Amino acid sequence: MKRLTLIFILAACGTDGTESPGTCTLGEIVACDCSPGSVGSQTCDDNGAFGACGNCSAPDPDPAKVNFQAQIVPIINRSCGTNGVTGCHAREAYGASVMQDCRGWLTLENESLGSKFYSGTKNGQATGCPDKPLYERLVQIDVWQCLTTSVAYVTPGDLSKSYLVNKLDGVNMCKESASSTSEQMPPTDSMFTISAADKAVIKQWIMEGALNN
Repeated sequence: MKRLTLIFILAACGTDGTESPGTCTLGEIVACDCSPGSVGSQTCDDNGAFGACGNCSAPDPDPAKVNFQAQIVPIINRSCGTNGVTGCHAREAYGASVMQDCRGWLTLENESLGSKFYSGTKNGQATGCPDKPLYERLVQIDVWQCLTTSVAYVTPGDLSKSYLVNKLDGVNMCKESASSTSEQMPPTDSMFTISAADKAVIKQWIMEGALNN
């Protein structure tokens, strides 16, 4: 009889040292796995059982995918003239035009830029262009040169609709007018260069969904 009682107690508690359902303390919180790379928490309810896993953290970046901050931003910095504030694509050299509804933010600094640099009013926008970080400028704002069509600098998952790729490859480039020119970037005779390997990284990042990681 004593042996049977001991077996029953072990079965109720769980032989792996964990508590069985219905044995937690009201309000007790434990960690849980929401999904691969994401951690959350569970809280003990009135029934003495833990509720669903919630308060989940953002999943850890997939190390197999191209990282925007660690890989793409450095390529832009060294190949697009974002040094200081007066480089080729720094804030004072290029920028949004309020008169064009803030399209074409060619400023590629990794900063949140907008109203404090591009002021004025247009179509009810009283404070100029909205502040947007570099990632949002790339994926949300249309190219100013493509006046008759809506073309984004980066379209996640689609190289053919990413004007950044067109400029790097020197193909399908828009013109502001019939008499204007549009050059491949960076120019072949400039101090800035971009390697085939760096181009491949940018294209891979776009094809992977242009993650903001």
